[in-house]
Amino acid sequence: MSRRAFADELGVKSINPIEQDLAAYVDEWTGTKGADVVFEVSGVKPAIDAMTQIAGRRGRIVMVAIHSTKPEIDLFQFFWKELELLGARVYEAADFEWAIQLIASGEIDLKPFISTISPLADIGSAFANMDGNPQGMKALVECNAE
Repeated sequence: MSRRAFADELGVKSINPIEQDLAAYVDEWTGTKGADVVFEVSGVKPAIDAMTQIAGRRGRIVMVAIHSTKPEIDLFQFFWKELELLGARVYEAADFEWAIQLIASGEIDLKPFISTISPLADIGSAFANMDGNPQGMKALVECNAE
């Protein structure tokens, strides 16, 4: 199952921006208001170009992706729309505590998110299998396997 199909099953709206015009979709979805919050998680130039285009006035853009080169950003849109840009690089301790609580309580079932579980001795092949795998979600490596 593809990641998009997986997201759709979870009730997350998704589109393929190669097949559909993302800006037109966001305009239609928001009544031309634009998105209040945009998460840039891909690290590719088309997403950088789209993030300022689809953000609404006084919108917030959260940069999560790690870019291999310095991205060029449309600063005119930041001025014109009064946008806010936030960087998100690491998690806080409280984030981990909350996640552990959600998982321990059974409120979130992680099993559907796990694509593979590999022993530490096979870590190289585990990473190789996940690289470029559109069906892969999360690969776990057992560090204490016997």
